[in-house]
Amino acid sequence: MNLNFKGLRAIALATLIGTTTALSQDAGAPQQHGKMMPGKMSGMSNQHTKMMAMHEKMMADKKAMDAKMDMKVAAMNSAQGTAKTDAMASVINEIVIQHKQMMAHMDSMHKGMMDNMAHPDGKMNHMDMGKMPKGSQK
Repeated sequence: MNLNFKGLRAIALATLIGTTTALSQDAGAPQQHGKMMPGKMSGMSNQHTKMMAMHEKMMADKKAMDAKMDMKVAAMNSAQGTAKTDAMASVINEIVIQHKQMMAHMDSMHKGMMDNMAHPDGKMNHMDMGKMPKGSQK
């Protein structure tokens, strides 16, 4: 398959638009949901405190990833000639890297949630999975 420069540019642009659209959909949402009054923090459980810290780290990581992507896109937009192709490849590679990191993080979170729900004897805790609702027939 022989792609010329215009074809490569169109593919990269379509990929970039799709990714930046998906990443920016929550950009307008208020970021206040993680902030609480200092007096209310004392009554929170240890688990909740850990989850809030994990959430704050995740948001900081997202911000750093966005900044890195913004730098690469700006470099791509200002590049000319063959440097533009190199910059486009850099943007696409960064998209792939960030996607893989996001998937690994999601897998880790899913495993953690499943481990937390599993009861030591193998039954699900907090959920009546495997039990039929009252009044239903097997």
